[in-house]
Amino acid sequence: MCDHCGCGDSTGHDKNDQFNQRTVQIEQEVLAHERAHAEHLRQRLAGLNARMINVIGSPGCGKTELICALIKALQRKEVTCAVIEGDLATDNDAQKIRATGAPAHQVTTGTACHLTAHDVEHGLTHLAVSPGSLIIVENVGNLVCPTLFDLGETLRLVCLSVTEGTDKPQKYPISFERADLVAITKCDLLPHVEFDVDRSLRMIDDIKPGIPCVTTAARGAEGVTGLVDHVSALWTTS
Repeated sequence: MCDHCGCGDSTGHDKNDQFNQRTVQIEQEVLAHERAHAEHLRQRLAGLNARMINVIGSPGCGKTELICALIKALQRKEVTCAVIEGDLATDNDAQKIRATGAPAHQVTTGTACHLTAHDVEHGLTHLAVSPGSLIIVENVGNLVCPTLFDLGETLRLVCLSVTEGTDKPQKYPISFERADLVAITKCDLLPHVEFDVDRSLRMIDDIKPGIPCVTTAARGAEGVTGLVDHVSALWTTS
């Protein structure tokens, strides 16, 4: 009998194997709990005819600027927006959002590199979620970890800045595989960087064929109309 786990294997196991097996099991249980929490939240919002967008992207890729531009465009269509901001520290981005007139609640995670459905649910207690409204979650700046956690969103938007490199989708395929919509951001900087939009879009399509992609430059509102169209469709396709 194995001395480490009592499995009946007389050859024994390395202690690291035992540790890894238990780690995987715990991780699966945690993710299953998070998925159940997220589904409960999704159903709650659906009962209010509200929708939620989970915005994921690297630090500095332009998420906040894009959200501000999207809010302003949706306000002209009389869509009520509220925002949950995720950052390790400060409420700098929440202040930018509030300047648009939309309410925002800041979640400071300390060292956590992503938000969870529990974080979002707690954040919603600080915001008035009216029927037919849109909740926008700006996840912690990270292209990897937030991808693993369902927040109860209706749509997952992944942002890729032209300053990050053409081959980013190849390096982080799971982020694009699990996205519902991709925004290529900061396209006003294309004359100053080496970024091949068409090649990057082909890479994204190879990872997830048919996924809609929009090119944007939030400071000039370029491409925001395309985002508004996708957001508006959430109430007809969900």
